[in-house]
Amino acid sequence: MRSFLAVSFAPGSAVAAAPAAVSALGDATVHTGDDGWVALGTEDTGDRVDEGARAFTVRLGKAARTRSGEVSADALAALLKDGAGVDGEALAALVPPFAAAHRAGPGAPIVVATDWLGFRQVFFWQGDGIAAVSTSALALKALAGAPLNTAALGLQSLVGWQVGLGTVFGGVRKLEAGSLAVLAAGRVAVDRYIDPSLEIGETPSVAAAAEEMAGLLEEFQTAYLGDHPDTVLQLTGGQDTRVLLCAVPAKLRPGLRALTVDVHGGSDARHAAGLAEMCGLNHQIYWLDDQDPITPAHAHALALEAAAALDCMASPLALAPLLLAESHLEQGHRLSGLGGEACRGFWYFGQPRHATTSRRHVEQLASWRLYANERVLDQALEPGFAAAAQTDALDLIWAGFEGTSSDWLLATDQFYLYQRMQRWAGAHGSVAHTNRHFINPMFDRRFIQIAHAVSPDDKRGGRLTGQLIQRLDPALAAVPLDSGLIPAKLGQGGLGTRAAAARVTANRLARKIRQRIRRGSKAQLGAGEMAALVVAHWRAQPDAVAPLRGNGIVREAWLDETLAGTDAVPAATVAFLTNLLVATAP
Repeated sequence: MRSFLAVSFAPGSAVAAAPAAVSALGDATVHTGDDGWVALGTEDTGDRVDEGARAFTVRLGKAARTRSGEVSADALAALLKDGAGVDGEALAALVPPFAAAHRAGPGAPIVVATDWLGFRQVFFWQGDGIAAVSTSALALKALAGAPLNTAALGLQSLVGWQVGLGTVFGGVRKLEAGSLAVLAAGRVAVDRYIDPSLEIGETPSVAAAAEEMAGLLEEFQTAYLGDHPDTVLQLTGGQDTRVLLCAVPAKLRPGLRALTVDVHGGSDARHAAGLAEMCGLNHQIYWLDDQDPITPAHAHALALEAAAALDCMASPLALAPLLLAESHLEQGHRLSGLGGEACRGFWYFGQPRHATTSRRHVEQLASWRLYANERVLDQALEPGFAAAAQTDALDLIWAGFEGTSSDWLLATDQFYLYQRMQRWAGAHGSVAHTNRHFINPMFDRRFIQIAHAVSPDDKRGGRLTGQLIQRLDPALAAVPLDSGLIPAKLGQGGLGTRAAAARVTANRLARKIRQRIRRGSKAQLGAGEMAALVVAHWRAQPDAVAPLRGNGIVREAWLDETLAGTDAVPAATVAFLTNLLVATAP
């Protein structure tokens, strides 16, 4: 089910549906009861909705699966019950993205659960005698008449996504990782069903970790491809999809479908094509720059659609080209390499190795890494808003480190998993989850637990990932990655390999330094071209950005100069303004 909104009133209150909130969901059917109302999107196969939605069990997305198999609506109903006494370990075994809503019958509470990582975005709001849970923060904004959350917007103007559980709408919150919301009698109660700690009580050797992780992935891939032989592997030249390919048993590779999205001159298509030939895959390359051109007006409409799909909390210009591409691609079962970052700690470079977590280190991380790619042009913002954003953002990021390890590198592991992965990748992944069976084998909770238990020194430089790939398939481990590094050698370590990995790291660090000096940003694939088209539409139709005026956030003089000029506007700035247009729409 693509969309969901449940509203509960205190006894004796009105229960009329709110048209604006329902409209924000898109195509949804409203069912009214004595104690509230529910708006349900189109049912998917396997969902269960009784007449009038007096009882239902629905997946809030395409998939509900453990490592070994699908989970039926009846099994989900048994897991969720009335929200009390749930089997947390069983719920945590469902691989992200996952969310479901359940009501046992008339008068029973509505129970909504998200996955152990909080990757599937679900939101809630508590008012006076009224409460609601939804897959759409925009729907809750419309229901509550919520104001803009300027602190959250300030953070997003620097980072490009959210940290913590806040949204860009005041009073609307994201459901916490590993939690469920119980909605009844005008109240919403949120409880965790699994401890967020990933501790397993030991620090495994790299070899032992690679051995168990390989077994988990092989079990997953064998079961999944057995159930869904038409699955498509999203294939690039990087480490994470290499791991997934290696975990596919050799006998299942010939004819396995693989997909690469790239532009001419990009490295992903070249590397993926070599791997596909080596393994006998049925490989498709979708060339973003080979498609029919679109008009600025079409690009603007796509950007607004993407911003709404992301609830204005990630880059619509990164999503819009993919929405366009996916409109030409089959929406079936798709294997994704998300989660592999936990094995390699790519955020370690430039960080002190044996430091203690402190606000000073958080400020440095924010300045050098978190603000590097999606920071809005300072001159585009009102000075007062930009100044407040600096303070608000650091406070929110520092709060995101609450409860993490005192060891700085371990703390960054936890921050990137529960913040960046949950709020940035999760926003995009939730959109994919509603359109296709978007599966991430490396989000298996045990897999992530092992990855986090391995010491940072054994993850740095690709040592753990290298050994994992070598354990899964020595032949594929000998094929260079898009970086030029060879997984088998990364797994072995040694002076030469460490030096090669250090050179790659140094080049990345140099690029980050140049970005910081130039106050530049790195746009996602296709985002720069989309930004140019959107700005062209604004220049042709200046009234399209009229809502950006007088809000105390966008500097009107800069907006006038931009509309009258011809200079390119960075994608990150256009993305922020597009989100603001959708967030402030009536």
